[in-house]
Amino acid sequence: MTRRLSILPATLARAVRLVWLSDRRLALWHTALIVLQALLPLGSLVALKQVIDRATHLFSSANPDPFTWAGAAGRLVSDAEFRLLAIWLAAGAFCLVLAAAARLLVSWVSEFHAIAVTDRIYDLLHGALLRADFAFFENPDSQNRLYMAREEALDRPTRLLAGLGQLLHSVIGIGGVFIILAGFTPWLPLLLGFAALPVLFFKLDRTRRFYDWRKSLTPLDRQASYFHAVMTDNAGAKEIRLYGHGDFCLNRFAAARARLREERVAWRRFVLTREALGLFIGLAVTGVILLWMTSRLLAGAVTVGALVLCVQSVQRGQHAVTALLNAVSALFEDALFLQSFEELLRQPARVGAPEHPAPVPDVLRDGITFENVSFTYPGRTEPALSRLSFTLRPGERVALAGPNGAGKSTLVKLLCRLYDPDDGRILVDGTDLRAFDPQTWRRRIGALFQDFNHYQLTLRDNIRIGHPETPETSPEVERAACDAGLGPLIKSWPQGLDTRLGRWLHDGIEPSIGQWQKIALARAFLRPALLTILDEPASALDNASQREAFEALARLSRGRIALFTSHRHLTPGMADRLLILRDGTLAADGAPADLAADPLTGGLIDLRPATSSL
Repeated sequence: MTRRLSILPATLARAVRLVWLSDRRLALWHTALIVLQALLPLGSLVALKQVIDRATHLFSSANPDPFTWAGAAGRLVSDAEFRLLAIWLAAGAFCLVLAAAARLLVSWVSEFHAIAVTDRIYDLLHGALLRADFAFFENPDSQNRLYMAREEALDRPTRLLAGLGQLLHSVIGIGGVFIILAGFTPWLPLLLGFAALPVLFFKLDRTRRFYDWRKSLTPLDRQASYFHAVMTDNAGAKEIRLYGHGDFCLNRFAAARARLREERVAWRRFVLTREALGLFIGLAVTGVILLWMTSRLLAGAVTVGALVLCVQSVQRGQHAVTALLNAVSALFEDALFLQSFEELLRQPARVGAPEHPAPVPDVLRDGITFENVSFTYPGRTEPALSRLSFTLRPGERVALAGPNGAGKSTLVKLLCRLYDPDDGRILVDGTDLRAFDPQTWRRRIGALFQDFNHYQLTLRDNIRIGHPETPETSPEVERAACDAGLGPLIKSWPQGLDTRLGRWLHDGIEPSIGQWQKIALARAFLRPALLTILDEPASALDNASQREAFEALARLSRGRIALFTSHRHLTPGMADRLLILRDGTLAADGAPADLAADPLTGGLIDLRPATSSL
């Protein structure tokens, strides 16, 4: 119990800080309106008591004057008791009207405030993810936390804001009701408070279980979401129709959803039994207080107005206590989101910039040297790379070959400084790569990865994001497009470089996979790079396009380093030098023709002449 309560202040502080920093002006208005909304019903209760008592006194005397609308104006002047009745009636009506206006204003302000909180959450989340190490995206536990934050980023801010508002409203309402009830006898607010303790225990136990229950279901929820995406995304539509595995995916999705449904039904059963017990306790307390106040009324100790005030206060107090407990319970549920969210924001940077980073050279003189570099992925035991030593010299076109799993993509990640070596060093003109700011170093790398993105943008923007500093009207964009073999395509498309690509966001042109790869290649060519890395650059290109791409690479690599990976097939002239990896080690380093003729390495590479494309 103590442990559960101990997280409440920290969670409340996180929530208040998030809400306050989202928009301070809206937060102040929202708070003021909630306070006003909580106080006005108490004012209407006090006014109601005074109206009932004074009306009872006026119209239950020995010779009461009958009320008429015609005589009301005169009685307001001549009858002080009637005037007080009218004043209290007007005050009660004013409180009711003002309370209704406050509800409308709270609804209006809270909507804009929720938008501000949502925007801040997205800003923080996107900023954290853009700064996060690449290892974060390859870690399943990190992806579970990201899934929870991403799934709840849309509606959780609204619930969080409503919960904080309800918490403040309930605390003020309970305080006012307890003051009113204490006026009758001190044990009334104590009874109401003690009656809430069992419900508090139930709700805290529920929230603790919810925290663990929700975390345990996240992998299953992700599994259901994955198969839903496979069946609904454009990427899998062709294979599902060709291979007919839609039912397979549907069954996997249905199985995951069935388990989720069973868990949720069991959870609701657990919650409802406890809520029913809390409702019974509340009704019992109301009955006891009503019986006591009725006996006091019959004994002449209290007035009818006092009885009405007490009963109404008890009911409002119970509603306020219930709302407070619900708000506290919701705050514990928010702790799951807030904790996961803050864990995302506080991701440790394993690949960071030193306090005083060294300047990245404008031109390479000696090249890039691997000195006994070894690397093992986090959570793995087998090294992906082991004691690699070689030098990439300026002006070279280097092919990196080897079978699947040899370590080619891992070597590329180290060059891009997505990871740092566990042992050894990578030197750039004699300076350790870790001495550079990783962002500054990456700005000098042009890369085409195997899993390149298909951006739903214009062709111009698809290329420009390779170097966002390039002006929209710069001729460099078209130059990079032509270097990548997109010249004829630009002329054939209706808006040229401004043609919209993809059909997800708009009715654009859907390029072929080979055309998409050329676009990704153009992004790499646009970048003013010291190092150009092409990971399987010809996997989707025909022979003519492949030849054009490597001719462009030869032109662009003067004074720079060009590195591309391949599994086996090389065309003469594609590379000046060949590195062959096997099981994470350097199996061979030399001229492609020499290594292809070597019986020890020839089986790992296929040097074949270029053939014309059909």
